[in-house]
Amino acid sequence: MMKYLLLLVPLVFFNGYSQFGPQQIISTEAELPVQVFTADIDGDGKLDILSAARFKNNIAWYRNMDGNGTFSSLNLIGLLSETKAIYAADLDNDGDTDVLGVSSSLDRVVWYENLDGLGNFGPEIGIAGNADGGFSVIAADLDGDGDNDVVSASDNSGLAWHENLDGSGDFSFRKIIDDNILSSRSVVAADLDGDGDLDLVGNGYAPGVARIFWYENLDGLGNFGPFRVIRDFSVYANMLFVADADADGDMDVFSASNGDDEVAWHENLDGLGNFGPKNIITNSLPTAFAVYVADLDNDNDMDVLATGVETFSGEVVWFENLDGLGSFGGKQTITTEVQSPRSVIAADIDNDGDMDVIGSSQNDNKIAWYENYTILGVGENETNNFKVYPNPVSTILNVQVETGTAITNIKLYDIFGRMLLKKEGEALQIDFSNYATGIYYLKLETNNGEQIFKVIKE
Repeated sequence: MMKYLLLLVPLVFFNGYSQFGPQQIISTEAELPVQVFTADIDGDGKLDILSAARFKNNIAWYRNMDGNGTFSSLNLIGLLSETKAIYAADLDNDGDTDVLGVSSSLDRVVWYENLDGLGNFGPEIGIAGNADGGFSVIAADLDGDGDNDVVSASDNSGLAWHENLDGSGDFSFRKIIDDNILSSRSVVAADLDGDGDLDLVGNGYAPGVARIFWYENLDGLGNFGPFRVIRDFSVYANMLFVADADADGDMDVFSASNGDDEVAWHENLDGLGNFGPKNIITNSLPTAFAVYVADLDNDNDMDVLATGVETFSGEVVWFENLDGLGSFGGKQTITTEVQSPRSVIAADIDNDGDMDVIGSSQNDNKIAWYENYTILGVGENETNNFKVYPNPVSTILNVQVETGTAITNIKLYDIFGRMLLKKEGEALQIDFSNYATGIYYLKLETNNGEQIFKVIKE
């Protein structure tokens, strides 16, 4: 036996791309947040959110309550003045996720133990107190012994790493990678030369010239060679990311530079760490600051997220990888409801199979996320539980629901992600005659999950 739902939906023509929903605020409790991160902090299989803030509530996390992106209020991890970066990883090999932090004013690198795997954290544990102007911190196994070591980048003391001596979170003194660089504010670990160990990519003035560069892990034990230039900049490259832009199996390097409003990528030509000239994604993103790479439209290639930072404004945007080979489309705006958005990442936080966007904006104390609505082609209007027809539609859209599936909510969005309609239960007919011609996204929430359909009206 089938049940029927009748809807009127209005049309336009459309090239498929991910459509992000409106801003959903997670918190405004952290004062001047500068970074967000995702990890399963409480071991329940859902991705939670972490934040780093310069002032109040410096290091905190927010529980993903239902796996659909409903978050708890702030859970404080630690107070670390002028926290500039955080990172989540298992530092003591007990199977849960601990948290790293770095302070620029205190010159400290610290970690916090997840005591019970449920997100109850112990007191601050010092790793270093001489990271002069500490700005970035990551965890990675640099010496191939199976545990996570710690790497820090600092304004005034360059790059260094700390060996996890026993796998339990007891760290060595600072091991200098390069202390002849200044304003080192971004560091990434990746295998750039295909030899199976982790190299490091960094930025800064080296010496006196704004550059991005990499260091080869010579022996897989954390002994690094001299810096190798990826690109000299006329302006400072603010943030870095490493991913395979052109699907050739090696790691390329992405950069955002605020002085020339540029987001670019740099091709690893041979998989051995020899890089070609820059490929500009955009040079018109005002004060380009953050860059992050992920498959945002479910087409199995790497797209690019970025932010433009102004003191009391800004934007979060993305660029589609058009051919999977690193040819990127124009800017697509996710939001302008931000003030100085210094961090953006992507993760599936509502468990629907696509990558949502999470960001922090410093000057409005905002941590928020943006749902990625899975886009179905016009012909893709039938699933195991639903059949939506006719599509394109001229008057009435029928939604056929199989027995055993009950609709609990109906939501309709326009192409800008604005919710136009919300109905609880199985509405019968909805009149859309007052809406303008265009594309709409119909979201059906049921006892068996949810489904989103793109509908076109003739």
